[in-house]
Amino acid sequence: MRLITKRVEELLVPPLPEYSYICDGEIKQSECKGSMIFRDPDYILITPQDVLESFSFSSILSRKLRGRKLKRWENYVSKYQIEIENLDTRIILRENVILTIYVDGLSVCGVDGETVIKEYRVVGTNKNFDEELDSLKNIKPTLLVVNQRDPWFMLTAYRVLYITSELRKELGRLVGVSRIECDKIKNEDNIIICYIR
Repeated sequence: MRLITKRVEELLVPPLPEYSYICDGEIKQSECKGSMIFRDPDYILITPQDVLESFSFSSILSRKLRGRKLKRWENYVSKYQIEIENLDTRIILRENVILTIYVDGLSVCGVDGETVIKEYRVVGTNKNFDEELDSLKNIKPTLLVVNQRDPWFMLTAYRVLYITSELRKELGRLVGVSRIECDKIKNEDNIIICYIR
């Protein structure tokens, strides 16, 4: 069962590969005569240890990055008001979540723009599954991917924080195409949950 997009944000998560194509109403990785989407990703990975050792997002950046990459991320923080929110801190430390923040340049049908996405990922044993799932639902993600195999699970939640207006308008024309393959899809409180086994 493929996820049919109903909102612009659903076109962006999980983050697209470098090149993807829209063919026969689906976003695919294989080249075809349909529209092309090019993604130029930039990201930073934040662990619970990073949060414990730093008092702010800017200090995490200073510890992890150098040179031009640091300057680039300082520009992103200023331009898009990116921060580690209190909710982020709580979930990272309490649930041992790895947070990845993406600032992606996208080109869709000749229209360029940028997006900001937060990805929260946690791996655990099935005895903690319900608790961890509820915690990730609390951040109100756009998409929550559940991959459960006895005795382990992996949960990945995505929040789309920003899309430039020109890009949003162009992506709006693509809503209705299908994205990822799921075994089961639920919609709970405007959160799309994709179950993969």
